[in-house]
Amino acid sequence: QQKINEFQLIIFDRYARQGVLPIIYFDNITRYVRDGGAVLVAAGPDYASQTSIWRTPLDAILPAEPSGRTTEIPFHARLTDLGKRHPVTRGLEGSETDPPHWSRFFRLVDTRSANGTSVMDGPNGKPLLILSREGEGRVALLLSDHIWLWARGFEGGGPHVQLYRRIAH
Repeated sequence: QQKINEFQLIIFDRYARQGVLPIIYFDNITRYVRDGGAVLVAAGPDYASQTSIWRTPLDAILPAEPSGRTTEIPFHARLTDLGKRHPVTRGLEGSETDPPHWSRFFRLVDTRSANGTSVMDGPNGKPLLILSREGEGRVALLLSDHIWLWARGFEGGGPHVQLYRRIAH
């Protein structure tokens, strides 16, 4: 809480509220982002649950509200039209083919609404990676916990290191 401004990026990886962090911490993170900080949320089914990080003061900065459902079918992540031009996703290795030369994901958190730039999508055009600006800061929301398949080389993997590096910068 006292050293939050020393961070360049705060990452929540499949985070579910279990009483570990007091609510005041989420208030501080929201303020940190608006003052120029950055948050990355890599979400899985936890984001759609009653213990979702959405159900904290972070809902004011997160770019998509979970619907409470997940889609569990195999799909290839695809760059949106904006994603083909956005610096975070433009020219990602393997993106030049259709479907992209990346392994499939098998789960996506469904959302009700999105207030940001969807740069990657999943099945039926549902947002997969949403980027947004909040005040002076920025937020990235990855709506699947299956990027680890890219890291493990499943079906050839995908550009996970390149993507995460670009999101972090």
